[in-house]
Amino acid sequence: MSRIRRVYQARFRAVLEALHARRLEQGVERLFGRASQLSQQEGISLTHALVRIHDRISQRVPGRPLQARSPRPGPVLFYCDAGLGGLARWLRAAGYDAVWDPGIDDNCLVREAGRLRATVLTTDSLLMERRVLRDGLIPAFWVPPTLKVSEQLALVFREYGLTVGEPRCMRCGGELVPVDKEAMRERIPPKTWRWLDEYFVCSRCDQLFWKGTHWRRIANQLGALEARA
Repeated sequence: MSRIRRVYQARFRAVLEALHARRLEQGVERLFGRASQLSQQEGISLTHALVRIHDRISQRVPGRPLQARSPRPGPVLFYCDAGLGGLARWLRAAGYDAVWDPGIDDNCLVREAGRLRATVLTTDSLLMERRVLRDGLIPAFWVPPTLKVSEQLALVFREYGLTVGEPRCMRCGGELVPVDKEAMRERIPPKTWRWLDEYFVCSRCDQLFWKGTHWRRIANQLGALEARA
């Protein structure tokens, strides 16, 4: 819990500084006290309580989201650590390019994120203590590993003020390009061929997609997420 506490000490301190609070450390401790009380009252983990308290207090900061970096042209690129494969897939479904390599080590992740000018998403609080991340040379955000994937996605949406866009390939994050149905005849299951006319191919990995029931379920979940974020 000490690692999580360190992360939220920094996050609470940043919010209180943005609110021009006079007694930062006392304010941070009060927020931890509120989180502890919320955890006991509602029977949720302290991590969940910290997330909720941070969300509440952040809403009072002008120009939210607090941690969002200055806008960049083109789509936002995220680099997810080894523990965030599920989050990477859902970010792609929501229209954001997200790199994920389950075997990558921390040094390589930081190096690649810097090269690609990507925002690091990590469950490793120790990684956040590296100078290039701590000082904002490479933008990064810590995601509590105890949250469900849907909760992690909602947290990232709130943090960066994201909205749902055109879906990308959930396998690799590539753009989906419309293709002619007849040209894909040999790759489309016969039952699907009979009732669907719109198909897409990933520009990176050539995976074939169509807007079937699975696609609609994903779209419904993303719509519900956006309504809550």
